[in-house]
Amino acid sequence: MGPDYKAAAAPWPAALSARPLLVYEPHALAVRDAVLEAERRLAGDQALLAAASPASGQGDAPRFRAVDGVAVVSISGVLLSRGDFFGEGASYTSYGAIVREVGRAAVDPAVRGIVLAIGSPGGVVEGVLAAASAIREARAAKPVVAHVGSLGASAAYWLAAQADEIVLADDLSQVGSIGVYTLHMDYSRLLAEAGIDVTVIASGRHKVDGHPFAPLPDSVRAAIQAEVDDLRLMFARAVADGRPELTADLALATEARVFRALDPRTGDREAITHKLADRVERLDRVIGALSGAGRRFQPGGASMSGQTSTPAAATPVPGAAAPAAAPPGAAGGSQPATLSAAPASDPLAVAREEGRAIGVGEGETRGIAAERSRIAGILGHAEAQSRDALARHFAFETAMPADQAVAALKAAPKAEAQKPDPFAALAAVAPAAVLGAPPAGAPKPASGLAAAVDVEIARAKR
Repeated sequence: MGPDYKAAAAPWPAALSARPLLVYEPHALAVRDAVLEAERRLAGDQALLAAASPASGQGDAPRFRAVDGVAVVSISGVLLSRGDFFGEGASYTSYGAIVREVGRAAVDPAVRGIVLAIGSPGGVVEGVLAAASAIREARAAKPVVAHVGSLGASAAYWLAAQADEIVLADDLSQVGSIGVYTLHMDYSRLLAEAGIDVTVIASGRHKVDGHPFAPLPDSVRAAIQAEVDDLRLMFARAVADGRPELTADLALATEARVFRALDPRTGDREAITHKLADRVERLDRVIGALSGAGRRFQPGGASMSGQTSTPAAATPVPGAAAPAAAPPGAAGGSQPATLSAAPASDPLAVAREEGRAIGVGEGETRGIAAERSRIAGILGHAEAQSRDALARHFAFETAMPADQAVAALKAAPKAEAQKPDPFAALAAVAPAAVLGAPPAGAPKPASGLAAAVDVEIARAKR
């Protein structure tokens, strides 16, 4: 009996081929399976199609989880453009369901804050803009925190970047994959072996560009590459709109790499160092901080009501020095100042004290952000490689601007080459995902940069 060509090939063109994807590549097969399963469910369940229509969602109960006045909106599994798929731990989630549930939470008077509980490798392009817009609109009304469990990649990171801050669940959490890709499958040899000739008849020179019945011409490949590049640029700009500290250029410079909360070989908080996340904290503590925050929420885990959650610096980093102790009575680290006591019978005094605290907190936060940026600009620059001691001197012992420090480093002689990485030979034969190592050719983050920055900033504040 000959091979079953139809069974082997049929699912691919409809599911993935010639369709731009916002997904972390190791999960591409999961995207295909999710698309196929969702399409089968939609074909056999008219209720799902009706629920996904623009007129749906009127009068039925919200489906987000409410915890102490906080709406927890699940964004799990593969992200799809059709259907009404939503729920914690689901294999796929519809963008339309995200738009609806985030919108409901934004206007619900009983909801004081929103947590996007993310565990997703990304998904299809269609629909991501609407979901991102809904999150940005909700953020204008209430505090929104993106909490990433195991993975928040590609389209899922696009959505996470629209929140007030991105919090990672633990050291294994991963974020990034700011990129786009598509596939072209050439079935011509498979069809020829099966004795099938396909004749394509079209009107319009570009009508059938990228069809799967012939090898891909160079001109068509270049056009598809340009489209993918344009989508990646849109992605980077959308991330920068939501996270101004992560500029579009920095987002593009990641080259679609995925960053872990902790690099076990260097002790570096690489996702935070590269500005793709803000801190590491458990979901229950994030919810607890939001539950009493309301409009006075301050990104970083504190509300002006004085409730705080653990900042990134408080999570132990193997091999890193412990941050200096905060002064007695301080919130610790880079947290905004909390309200001092004011007579409850004097509303004006309370308002003045609250305004002062907000101003102090914002000023401190901006100053620390600027110092982090200066230090990262020195230690993370290519010229700092092989000049580590001098780079650290400029970063931590002087107030030299990053551009001047880089110029001085460039003029200084390089130190002797370091010994070869003992993991290099293993990385050549083992998958990067197994080793927890960055992809081949990816820039290696500065050793212990985030921890060092936290230590020096805490020391300067004593």
